[in-house]
Amino acid sequence: MAGIDPLGGVASLLRTAATQAASGTGAAAPLGETGGVGGVGSTGSVTGAQDAGGSFLDSLGDALNGLNTQLNTADASMASFASGGSADLHTVMLELQQASIGLKTGIAVRDKLVEAYQEIMRLQI
Repeated sequence: MAGIDPLGGVASLLRTAATQAASGTGAAAPLGETGGVGGVGSTGSVTGAQDAGGSFLDSLGDALNGLNTQLNTADASMASFASGGSADLHTVMLELQQASIGLKTGIAVRDKLVEAYQEIMRLQI
């Protein structure tokens, strides 16, 4: 269970939405062509929408990295216990339960973000 990223698709959706909002177009340009969220726009200046989106994406990325670390720690603890290492059953079970709760929370957040994105796309302008 190494390198799980349950919300990776949400980050790309948010980048696409921020790129569309910043450029004012309906079609998203590739991330590298517009400078990305929180980056330098095509005119060479940092836009406010991109800057605000960057801080949210940074927070989301930090949360994902924390979740990934938590899952990897639980996996390593379980492997250590299974191989007869120094990990005790109580610690292993606590770490697995914390990782499970974190993963369920991350999936719920992803679902809500996707639902909000879809609702915004359905809005009539």
